[in-house]
Amino acid sequence: MANLATTYMGLKLKNPLVVGSSGLTSSLEGVVACDEAGVGAVVLKSIFEEEITAEVDGVVASGRTPYMHPEAADYVRNYGMENAVGRYISLVSEAKKAVSAPVIASIHCVSATGWLDFAKRVEAAGADALELNVFVFPSDPEHDGRANEQVYMDAVRSVKEHTSIPVAIKIGSFFSGLAHTAAGLCEAGVDAIVLFNRFLRFDFDLEKMELVRTGHLSSPDEMYPTLRWVSILAGQLECDLAATTGIHDGAAVVKQLLAGATAVQVCSAFYKHGISHAGVILGELGSWMDSHDYASVADLRGKMSQETSSNPASYERVQFMKDSVHKK
Repeated sequence: MANLATTYMGLKLKNPLVVGSSGLTSSLEGVVACDEAGVGAVVLKSIFEEEITAEVDGVVASGRTPYMHPEAADYVRNYGMENAVGRYISLVSEAKKAVSAPVIASIHCVSATGWLDFAKRVEAAGADALELNVFVFPSDPEHDGRANEQVYMDAVRSVKEHTSIPVAIKIGSFFSGLAHTAAGLCEAGVDAIVLFNRFLRFDFDLEKMELVRTGHLSSPDEMYPTLRWVSILAGQLECDLAATTGIHDGAAVVKQLLAGATAVQVCSAFYKHGISHAGVILGELGSWMDSHDYASVADLRGKMSQETSSNPASYERVQFMKDSVHKK
C-alpha cells in the first residue's frame, strides 16, 4: 500500500487531502466529521474582517442614542468585536481537543493591519497554522498593481513577526506578475501559498433587474489554471504550494501532486457528495500510486512540473497551434 503521508508547512499530515475553508468546517460537528472521514487537515471557515465590522457597527447602532457618550460607543464596539472573535477562538480550541488532524484557522482580510492580536489568540488557542485569505480587488484606477500587492506582503510580514505558527496565504490569479508576487510572498516569510481562491460570481436577473449569485460550486474544468501555475511555480519557490478549486476526484489530486503541490484543498466535491467522498478520493489516489509503483507521495511530487520537463516552454503556451506540434 502506498504511503500517503506528507508534510505541509512543517505539519505532518497523514495524507495531502485538506478540507478547505467553508461551511463544512464552520462548526465543531463539521470539523469532527471531516476528521472521521480521514482527511489530512481541516481549514476552519474564515472569519471575515468585513463581517465583524458590520456586526460591531450593528451593535453600536442598535444601542446608540443622541446622548450616547463616545466612551460608551467604544465599549459597545469593543464588546461586539470581542464577541465575534471570541466565538471563533472557542471553535479553534474545541476543535483541537476533538480531532487528531491539524486544525488551520483562517481569516479573510481586506487590510494589512488590525489582525495581529487575532493571530496571537489563534496561536494561543492551539491552532496548528493560520491561513490568510487576502484579496484586494484591482478596480480602483488610483491604485496600481504594486500598491495592491503591498497589502499582501504587509499582511504576511506582520503576522509572521508576531506569531510562531506556520502561515499560508490564499490568493487569486489577478496579478500582472504572478510569479514575481508569489516569490515576494515567500521572501516575506509565508510558509505556503494556496492557488487559487474561487471568488463569488454574479449574474444579472433580467426580470428583477438585480445582481444574483451564481456558480456556487466549482466544476472539474476549473482545475486547469491551478494545474498550470502549480506546475510553473513548484520549482521556483521555497515555500509549499497547495492546490485548490476544481479538484473533485483522485485523478485531480494525482495531477496536482505531479505538478508539485504539497497539499490539495477540496470543498465543492464534499458539498456535492458528502464528506465521506474523502474516502473515495483517497482510495483513488492510493490505487493510482500502487498501479504506477509510487511508494509515497514524495516520490511523485513534482514529477511533471515545468522544472523537470524536457519542453518547459509548453507550460507557458497559451494559444492553439497545429496538433502536430504537440505530438511526440
